[in-house]
Amino acid sequence: MYSSLLISHIVISILLAMISCYIVFRSFLGLVGRCDFSNFQDIKIPVFAVMLLYIELVLGMILYGIYINKLESLVNQANADAYFSARFWALEHAILMIFAIIFGHLGLLYARNLKNDKQKFKKNFMYFGFSFILIIISISMNMIR
Repeated sequence: MYSSLLISHIVISILLAMISCYIVFRSFLGLVGRCDFSNFQDIKIPVFAVMLLYIELVLGMILYGIYINKLESLVNQANADAYFSARFWALEHAILMIFAIIFGHLGLLYARNLKNDKQKFKKNFMYFGFSFILIIISISMNMIR
């Protein structure tokens, strides 16, 4: 169960990174005047991205609970350092992803509520850009670890 949840978490993370990259790229094109604001591409796709962020949050919390329960049974004096570094990494990853959710949600709120298309593109670019950067940092931290 753990491995299938982990694989789905990784696949959704990569999909989310690609969708966020698309949102940032499209917002940049909108800022420079190369495309017009579209309800589907600039509202519906960010809604889907935020939904994926929340699915990732739930999957991550389940994985964290399973992972910590596994680690608790393996802790002894010989591998205590590995245990604490793994817990630190899990906490750092969770904090980054919570901020990614906040930034993605802010970008979605601004895209829905602002009237000026340029401002919508600017806010989408900024907030989904922050979210994209945090997702990429988190994915790369997992590869380095």
